[in-house]
Amino acid sequence: MINKIKEYISSTQPVVDALKDLHIYSNDNQFQSQQLISNRLRPFFESQQRKKLFLQSLFEEVEKESVQEGNLQRKFKILLLLHIILSSQVGRSELSKILISKQLNLKTPNQITSKLGLVCQQYYHYLYKLASQTTFIHEEVVDGDLLLYFTLSNQCYIGMSMQKIIENVDSFQSNLLLANIIKFIYYDLQDIFIFILKDIKSLIENKEDIQYSKEQMLELYKECQILQTRMLEFYRFNRHFEHFQQIMPPYSLPINKESIGQLYSSQPKVNSLQQIINLKENQLDRQQPQTSKQKNSQKFEFQEKWRKKQDSTEFLFSN
Repeated sequence: MINKIKEYISSTQPVVDALKDLHIYSNDNQFQSQQLISNRLRPFFESQQRKKLFLQSLFEEVEKESVQEGNLQRKFKILLLLHIILSSQVGRSELSKILISKQLNLKTPNQITSKLGLVCQQYYHYLYKLASQTTFIHEEVVDGDLLLYFTLSNQCYIGMSMQKIIENVDSFQSNLLLANIIKFIYYDLQDIFIFILKDIKSLIENKEDIQYSKEQMLELYKECQILQTRMLEFYRFNRHFEHFQQIMPPYSLPINKESIGQLYSSQPKVNSLQQIINLKENQLDRQQPQTSKQKNSQKFEFQEKWRKKQDSTEFLFSN
């Protein structure tokens, strides 16, 4: 028993020391830069074995912190640290599996009376969904499956919903932890949106070997327009924070106007009542066409696949 305790302490103590060095346990609104975090944690990712041990130990510390009363600043910081790892290539897959294997029970002040407590709970929900999305795409979604698009699009909406929750917090503009949350979420959504937009452009403009209807492509295009509008609103919300000068506007990629026109021209025309009556009179003596509504289900073949990048020890966002 004593040996097991010593082994446990020897495996978790380096993680605790790293968290202390990064001021994760400090009850303030300060959060270390991404570069400092990358430099401090790099040794833990030098091998697969060390990385696995580190992530397991880190999650144990997260579990301990989650059940402690109060200390919202510390909870925000440790969630931000998880976010940085989830948004990197170095530990995304492994940490995602750990996060979705067991949900955390975050002890926060009453969400009705504590607006920051609500933000903390919703931020954890976003990270849990982000981890679920990563695992779902890599292990369950077949290439070309329509679920891939909906999964990515839904993640964007979950992230952007944080705006209204944070807006209700008093003096949210001066809270550096909230600023980092919004910044990191924006980086995530920008990457996702770029992937979606490039895919839809390829689908619409590619006229060879089409395996999907124009109606389906038109729905994709319309959904992309809605998502782009929401992304622009979320980008403008970042103006409240100092990091606004560090981020880029939502990605824009023009789609061939002729291809868009063909999609809209494929929509069925809506005839007037008199036109419908005349049409029926002309067809009285004709054989009625078949009206079966059965259609074969089709999958969208995304031209640009979700790429698996090589492992890196850098925690740098692609933005």
